[in-house]
Amino acid sequence: MISAGRESTFATRFALGLLTFLATVLLGGFAASALVRYSPGFDIDENAWNPHLSAVTVAARHARLETENGLPRFYLRYLSRAAHGDFGKSEAFNLPVSELLKNRVLVSASLLTGGTLGGLVLGGLLAWLAVWPRRVILEIPAAVASGLLLAVPPAVLALFFFFREWPLWLAVALALLPRVFGTARSLLGTWYASPALLAARARGLGSATLATRYVLAPAAPQLAALVGVAVVLAFGSLIPIEGLCDVPGLGQLALKGALARDLPLLSALGLIITALVAGVQWLGDLAR
Repeated sequence: MISAGRESTFATRFALGLLTFLATVLLGGFAASALVRYSPGFDIDENAWNPHLSAVTVAARHARLETENGLPRFYLRYLSRAAHGDFGKSEAFNLPVSELLKNRVLVSASLLTGGTLGGLVLGGLLAWLAVWPRRVILEIPAAVASGLLLAVPPAVLALFFFFREWPLWLAVALALLPRVFGTARSLLGTWYASPALLAARARGLGSATLATRYVLAPAAPQLAALVGVAVVLAFGSLIPIEGLCDVPGLGQLALKGALARDLPLLSALGLIITALVAGVQWLGDLAR
């Protein structure tokens, strides 16, 4: 009976999470398209000042663009094509959006994976040193290092690593480290001060047992959710890092698309980024 109840609860959470995920992706994609569509200067056509085009031709082009880029019609048509893998054609690059994404996703995935893992390992290690040994000689340097990195923008870290010819995934990891450190330190500190741990320590249990059974094990669901948040934060760091260091990834693509007000490209990236954030949040909720 208990097992059946747990399965029913998990199925309900899964279904609600799936509906929330789909709704979030659709609304997030619409919001991204709206921000681009109604941004200042979007309706300006560079051919309006072309002396070789008549006023009638320019007016016809403007009317056609207004019709094609009307937001509700554009977004519904875009979703219909995107469901079949067609994200439209980039106006800035004059290439299919799916081809642009395919050529750049592996570059960003490599930076994202290395940066997320590095940030989690380094931030988690510093948080553990600040909580478990309870030695000022370790706690103060860990907090100072995290605070200094928090004050340095990811773009500055990227330029430093770029000129030094060091791996850029490490810049992503260092940009992520203070965020991981603060959350992990708070979580581990809460369980370190729990009455259960104090009672187990009074019974003479060893340090390894105390750490695994009374700190890491109960904090595991929150730490799993932290992994999902770290992926999202690391992805946010890719835009300035790839843009400044000329890395041909999704971050650079997003920056160039924003500068060119490329509606099809930015709509696709909006859907992808929203799906990543919503998916990570969904998985984090299921892990709790």
